[in-house]
Amino acid sequence: MGVILRLKKFSFTYPEVEAPVLQDLNLEVEAGRCYCLTGPTGSGKTTLALALKGLLTAGRYEGEIEVPSVTESTDMNVGMVLQDPEVQLLTSTVGAEVAFGLENLCVEPAEMPERVSAAVQAVGLDKPLDYPVDKLSMGQKYRLLIAALLVMKPRLLILDEPGAQLDPEGLELLRKCLRRLKQDGVAVILCEHRPDSLLSEIDTFWQLDGSGSFAEGRYRGEALAPLAPSSSVAGEETVLQVQDLSFVGVGDQPVWSQVSFRAEKGQRYALTGLNGTGKTTLLRCLAGFLSPHQGEVQILGGAPDANRLRGRLGCLFQNPQKQIFENTVGDEVAFPLKRLGVNKGTVEERVEETLAACGISHLIDQSPHKLSYGQKHLVALASVLAPRPDLLFLDDPLAGLDDGHSSKVMELLVHYNRQHGTTMLWTFHDPEAWEGWADQVLHLEGGRLVVS
Repeated sequence: MGVILRLKKFSFTYPEVEAPVLQDLNLEVEAGRCYCLTGPTGSGKTTLALALKGLLTAGRYEGEIEVPSVTESTDMNVGMVLQDPEVQLLTSTVGAEVAFGLENLCVEPAEMPERVSAAVQAVGLDKPLDYPVDKLSMGQKYRLLIAALLVMKPRLLILDEPGAQLDPEGLELLRKCLRRLKQDGVAVILCEHRPDSLLSEIDTFWQLDGSGSFAEGRYRGEALAPLAPSSSVAGEETVLQVQDLSFVGVGDQPVWSQVSFRAEKGQRYALTGLNGTGKTTLLRCLAGFLSPHQGEVQILGGAPDANRLRGRLGCLFQNPQKQIFENTVGDEVAFPLKRLGVNKGTVEERVEETLAACGISHLIDQSPHKLSYGQKHLVALASVLAPRPDLLFLDDPLAGLDDGHSSKVMELLVHYNRQHGTTMLWTFHDPEAWEGWADQVLHLEGGRLVVS
């Protein structure tokens, strides 16, 4: 079907950085084919995707990006869903978000409803068009943005880490969508650490080797290996008691009802469920960030209270950019320790120890705001672990991490649990990820919590 985009000896270096993040890359993108861009966390996958989209505005370029055969009748040449969907959303409702691009393309209003509904249906987003965007889960927001691009009929679609946000059901729908796009002559580029569920639709793999260049060879289908069964540090103390908790969402519809469970000291709990079942909402209620409409939470001997729980409860958000604010990685990890009044020598020792455990010691003097999404997750995790809390809430911390870093995080948390007796509650949407890790599984489905 022909080449729609070509890179020739392309290199890119960020401002105030000596080494190029991309170096002498050559590639061709053909219509009707699906490409998968892989590589370690921080190897430049998102940077390359942004370059192909034309979104890199600062930095030093070398080489060429060619877009042959662009015609005036093309609605939009390249569409891209960023790894963090929240920075890309523009409107307040599902229907308005999908229709926004059509409005900018001056599509006749009479054509819009049918195209919008078809795009929403294609990604399996089971929400009315007037549903508030800010009430969607991260996975649902990612689906919405895919729909917002599909409706504009791009020649090239770039998806940055869909597996980090989509549950197995969402990935299956994406696989079917990729097949239809290829049949229609659309090219697709996936930036993905674990593309196993999409292998049937991927035609070509590109692997960045961490030095800015492409590595030789093909994807070998290496999945995140499950941990060997390991015992946690069990205790008889109840650190979290939840009784008959209910939360009501949009339109007075219950997100979940009558949720009851308890967590014992030193145990590891996996909170599972599909996108939109309310996992993040439940964690936010337990931590005191949201108020449930019914029920009671007792955490570490009392009701959720920020002052009482300071240093004893650690919360890792699903989106790391919501809890990163310091100028350097070292300052970010040191911040909670300083708030607790820890002496300077201990702060420095704890920062070095925690960064080493997370495998990011080399980033200590870098700005966390300029790191990759996966690296930001590791920085946020380090800042949460540094105070050595008694209870940890972790909202999908493997998102954006390659297999090596994911395994390291899992092993780190098991070690941390054994050494400090920390109780952990961790959300997952990949059922394979928590195998061998959790002492107990809490599964949200149909508005109810099933404990197994």
